Amino acid sequence: YVLHVIGAALYKSAAFKNVGVEGVILGSDSRKMSKNLGNYPDPKGLLQKYGGDALRLYLMGSSVMNGEDLIISEEHYRNQVKGMMLVLWNIYNFLVSNAITDKFVIDKSRSAVSENVLDKWVLARLNGTVRVVTSSLEGYDTVRAINYINQFISDLSLWYVRRSRDRVGLNATSPEDRENFYETLLEVLIELSKLIAPIAPFISEEIYKNLSGKESVHLEDWPKSSKDIDEKINSEMDLTRKIVEMGHSERKKEGIKVRQPLGKIKYNLPIKLSEDLEKLILAELNIKEIDYKKGNMKVLLDFDITPDLKKEGESRDIVRSIQEARKSLGTALDEKIDVVLPSWPKEFEDYIKKRALVDVLSKGDKFEIKRK
Repeated sequence: YVLHVIGAALYKSAAFKNVGVEGVILGSDSRKMSKNLGNYPDPKGLLQKYGGDALRLYLMGSSVMNGEDLIISEEHYRNQVKGMMLVLWNIYNFLVSNAITDKFVIDKSRSAVSENVLDKWVLARLNGTVRVVTSSLEGYDTVRAINYINQFISDLSLWYVRRSRDRVGLNATSPEDRENFYETLLEVLIELSKLIAPIAPFISEEIYKNLSGKESVHLEDWPKSSKDIDEKINSEMDLTRKIVEMGHSERKKEGIKVRQPLGKIKYNLPIKLSEDLEKLILAELNIKEIDYKKGNMKVLLDFDITPDLKKEGESRDIVRSIQEARKSLGTALDEKIDVVLPSWPKEFEDYIKKRALVDVLSKGDKFEIKRK
């Protein structure tokens, strides 16, 4: 009020057009923070331990930005690092580690547009996130902006990257598809860095500079959403993921793990999904065939496990055990190893060797892996 009075009196103008009003940050005992009571964690210690990005995400994503009171919590503060920041860094690390292993180099003369449904979806998903975050920040709603960024990073990790793991490394389906993945994820992380720069300036700067080779993310223009991207794919992918979720739920009820292949899935929807989306369902749920019938959403799995399916499930368990042992041993992504096993399904020997990067597979009394 005083600023407005002074502004009007001296400059014939309002002092400001917008103002943010926060709630009160309370101590851990729900009382006003006090040095005498010592009822709050040391801010300097928290900054040194968890960093400035975590503090910004914690406060700007909390109810205090909506005028409500907030009880300070080191656990919630720490969760910003364990949550969004760690997930984002793992995605970035996955890109860099595999790109180095695959000797990926950006081909600026390459103009081909990826036809992979995952690439199309993640770009559309990014486009929608840019639009919502932009409107949220323009409306001073940091809570909504951070929620949407969190959701996008979660989808990027749990759906896009996880479903694209077979597109890179020695098991990549094709060189062209591998290039499409790297170029798409690179574009997504660069644009995402710009989007989170005002909120998490340090991690965004590190990722952006390393991926783009430019001076600073904070010198770049704000990302813009495109009207050319087909947003229809977002709704279709939502249906696909819902079917997958229902399929996982059915597996859980029957106590059958995902590594055990199944013969068939039947799904009902008002519309039939594209062949590419149906392939995603089969891959995610580890099922051989898929049938569609028009109707309300419904999912049925065939739990009749044939001897061949059982053997394939055993081979997948073996691959997982070898991969976990590789991780514990610290092998490189493209490093071949020798493996000793008591037994394995002989018809899936080539599959085991290819998936787990095994050079020599031999029989022995106990499971053992050896570096070359």
